[in-house]
Amino acid sequence: MSGDRRLARALGTAESPIIVHDSQLEKRDQRARAQLRTIPFFQELGVLQFLYDDLWAREFQLVTHDHCSPEEVTPSTASFPLVHIVTDKQLRSKDAQEQGQEFISQAEITWELFKKSVKTPDEQYVFVTDTPTPHIESQIPVPGRSVADQFNATSFEYEQLIHEYVKSNVDSRLPLYDSKNLYFHRVSEHHAAQGAPASEFVELFDYERAPAESPVWEPLHFFIEHELEEVLEEYEAHATTALRSWSEWGDTEKIAKRMIATLHRCDFDSEELAEYQHSDRG
Repeated sequence: MSGDRRLARALGTAESPIIVHDSQLEKRDQRARAQLRTIPFFQELGVLQFLYDDLWAREFQLVTHDHCSPEEVTPSTASFPLVHIVTDKQLRSKDAQEQGQEFISQAEITWELFKKSVKTPDEQYVFVTDTPTPHIESQIPVPGRSVADQFNATSFEYEQLIHEYVKSNVDSRLPLYDSKNLYFHRVSEHHAAQGAPASEFVELFDYERAPAESPVWEPLHFFIEHELEEVLEEYEAHATTALRSWSEWGDTEKIAKRMIATLHRCDFDSEELAEYQHSDRG
């Protein structure tokens, strides 16, 4: 394997493809949230590109990352390492959609990416999904055979991966049962080192006490830099929805209100925000 080896070291293998079962993706309807919680973990391990349905994409990003749409990517344009986040429903063919439901079928592109990963042994394709044995019935040559068996993929449980990684590498005060998103644990670690609130999810976003170098300031700068004032009237709802894609539970509306209040305090100006961020707010 060439280049960054952090991913291979963390997984204990340089093989490809990799299947990661994330049980959070199994949840549906109102319980469906934190679909993107694996991104900070893989980002810290050197992965730069993330492929997932536009349904989970928002103009506002809690964690800045390179998002690719399954409608735009092709096997020839895709490059590895790549993390692909998808549910079982999204692997169904267009013809197999349930009545009344509309979604983009990722069956064909997923199959082609698995094929490409086998031919690209020097980089890894990581497939994050809601089942340990994903099937693509419209593509598989042997009915009933899983993708893992077809491509001899190495499988992992995300909850085990993140548990071991946080315990070994992060001095977090936030309980793992509160969140298995590495971003929040890195925030907790930083706050704890500075004597700021670090053990409760919502309190991580107390901008009156957050350290100047805390990652929680980055989403506010993102908002200003991307000129999202145009969605100001809907921003609180927009931010609340976006935050749900990153957190398993918690009052995301309260966090969104704190974000928008801080932006108002700084008049949505980057210099004023930076000045407030580095001021003595205690």
